[in-house]
Amino acid sequence: MTAVDAAVEQRPVFELFEGFALASVLASLDESGLLAALEAGPVSGAPAGVADPDRLMPATLRYLAQRELAEERDGGYELTERGRAIVKDKGYLVWLQGGYGHVLAGLGDFVTGARSYGTDVERAGRWVAEGSALIGRDDVAPYAVEVLQGIDFGHVVDLGCGNARFLIGAAQRFGVTGVGVDLSPEACEDAERRIAEADLTGSVVVRCGDAGDLDAIPELRDADLAVAHFLLHEIFEHGKQALIAYLTKLGGIMPAGAHMLVAEVQPASGAHDERWRPEFTLLHAIMRQELLDADGWHEAFTIAGWSRHEVRELGLPGAILLLYRNDNEEGA
Repeated sequence: MTAVDAAVEQRPVFELFEGFALASVLASLDESGLLAALEAGPVSGAPAGVADPDRLMPATLRYLAQRELAEERDGGYELTERGRAIVKDKGYLVWLQGGYGHVLAGLGDFVTGARSYGTDVERAGRWVAEGSALIGRDDVAPYAVEVLQGIDFGHVVDLGCGNARFLIGAAQRFGVTGVGVDLSPEACEDAERRIAEADLTGSVVVRCGDAGDLDAIPELRDADLAVAHFLLHEIFEHGKQALIAYLTKLGGIMPAGAHMLVAEVQPASGAHDERWRPEFTLLHAIMRQELLDADGWHEAFTIAGWSRHEVRELGLPGAILLLYRNDNEEGA
């Protein structure tokens, strides 16, 4: 290593440069479907069915090889062990870069007031839903399944269901029926396709609508389980009393003894080496949303007439899974 190379190694800006480029490339390849081909591998520099007039695919594969995510073998490229480990967790990159990359790029304008989130800039709903589903597959769903094995339920309402990956999995594993509600038309479109592919049409239904409007979800009256993964902080955006009112109303609609399964990320603690939580907290600050810790959620649920059955940490850094029981006697 030369003196110049040693000096470069000591400059942390290049770690950020490399990480940003790799995250952007992988998220983009996933959105286009090309990353799936590389996962199946091997992929040639000119894969069948891919129009590449500027010969960018070979350059992309060489770049991934230079960064040790892929390796050339017998005329094609395959993911390395490091590459497979990163691609296994690609949901984080899809969620961040695909869903919120342009939001973070606008942070300076948001701070100065030149542009506003929600008016001039919106997150990309499809990729937020897809990234969340991929994250949930490994870092939420297995933990949720363990918790759900301890209760009886037959009909589920998934509030903020995204592309319905969790709802479909619950129907397949537990033999239950379900209804999902999500505000994003793109996520609902993906959900309907996935439900059909899983041969669950009729057993699982997704409706495009506001999960915050409980009066518009009549299925809650017959549901013995409500699921809200990373939704309630959006209700809390309107204040603590709004959150308590939402949970109280939900308890009044659902049958007494029904359960609610909640996943949320706790706010950043301030530790400099914390993973995920500082970025998640900042993004939600941009969206004018605050996060609660486990004690904060417990206080709101208790005031609203729910009793806690279980709290569990998830594979997602800083995230918690909460299971509450509806103790409201007014439940339908």
